[in-house]
Amino acid sequence: MITRVEVASVVAGLGLCLCACGSAEVNPKRPSGITAEVSPKIVTVVTVRWTTAEPSVGYVEYGQTRDLGSLTPTETAPTVNHAVLLLGLTADTAYFYRPVTSDGTVGVVGDTGSVTTGSLPLGLPSLTVTGAGQDQFIVVPILGANVSVTIINGKGQIVWYYTDERQLDFYRTRLSVDGKSLIYNAAKISGTSTVASELVRVELDGSQTSSIPIPYLAHDFVEHADGTLAALALELRDESGTELRGNKIVEVAKDGTQETVWTTWDCFDPATIAGEDIAQGWGFANALDYHPDEDAYYVSLRNFSSIVRINRQSRSCEWVLGLAKPTFAFASGSARFLHEHQFQVLGNHILVMDNDGAGGHTSRVLEYELDTTNAVAKQVWSYTASPAVYTFVLGEPLRFDDGSTFINWSAAGQMERLNPAGISIWKLNTAAGYVFGFHTLVDTLYSAGTLPVGLSGS
Repeated sequence: MITRVEVASVVAGLGLCLCACGSAEVNPKRPSGITAEVSPKIVTVVTVRWTTAEPSVGYVEYGQTRDLGSLTPTETAPTVNHAVLLLGLTADTAYFYRPVTSDGTVGVVGDTGSVTTGSLPLGLPSLTVTGAGQDQFIVVPILGANVSVTIINGKGQIVWYYTDERQLDFYRTRLSVDGKSLIYNAAKISGTSTVASELVRVELDGSQTSSIPIPYLAHDFVEHADGTLAALALELRDESGTELRGNKIVEVAKDGTQETVWTTWDCFDPATIAGEDIAQGWGFANALDYHPDEDAYYVSLRNFSSIVRINRQSRSCEWVLGLAKPTFAFASGSARFLHEHQFQVLGNHILVMDNDGAGGHTSRVLEYELDTTNAVAKQVWSYTASPAVYTFVLGEPLRFDDGSTFINWSAAGQMERLNPAGISIWKLNTAAGYVFGFHTLVDTLYSAGTLPVGLSGS
């Protein structure tokens, strides 16, 4: 049975042939020499290449049927040698693709081809999804017998992965702000920390890697809009003959220059704030956020059970929520968090992953309203999974504009999506023996270029 799409394709092909045969003219922007190659490093990434007789910009339509249905952004600069990545593909799947070049008004279509992605490597865990409603990609490390950084779609399928040989953990991974690579921190927090820790950058097709050595990296890092990286790391100081393990924020400029822009000592004095577990670390910073509109860092200090807001310019702690030198009092009847990890500041509200405050082997997410005038934090919402789960480390909540919530119960190997009413509608679970690191959510794996719209074919 021939579909309407196939008929249209034949007609278009005949038209191009008639044009070429009758007038001996070939559109100089028509794609030719079209190839598709599965990345040997990351078998869910495909590079489509083609040439044109004159410089032009183009994009690729692709999908699991000849109807295609998906497309990449348009290239950002005219060229005669084109190369476009297909991202977000699933393993062991056949995809059809077709390059298109344009001048902004007319799309010049190339031939349709097909390519099959490879099999995921051994060692990646199986993932199980129940429910629906999660339509974003999840960028997250998976730790266990094998350690890898991954991108997972809403169906629980791994669509990107990377592993390396170093015997370290990966706690956070992010897509770079330029959309060309993925960055993760290779570090060791459990047990003895290592000076051989690095921020690692991997091109999305796996073809190139680079790294930035930062001794004693901790759990988290962020990337500024200008490409500056900021990472938590340990800072060791002698306090009355005893080595104290504090923390610092290290910024790495695009030229590689490193600068310490904050330390735990900028806001806390070990003579008055002892911390809970000196052997583990004094404050034991375990989560980092940056708000560019405020030019402020937010840091979670696990052994202080406190979250601090840091003025990036003055290095001062503008407020503290928690137990160590707090500037907010908890309102009567409000639950307090203990050994928290990640959090989300939303104006005068904050969501907190409360790892140990509920008691027993139960973790929860707490939301507070911050009254800055009266310096009071009032608990306004809480959520505990059903059945209850316990994440003794890591964990991260995220609230969306529509009121729905995404929760990563890291050490429990579970992620969850709640609707605006707080009802669980989607869960992702990993195989036993594996846990999730911190996550980021993205709507698309493409960030460079613009999506082609309003083009007429030729």
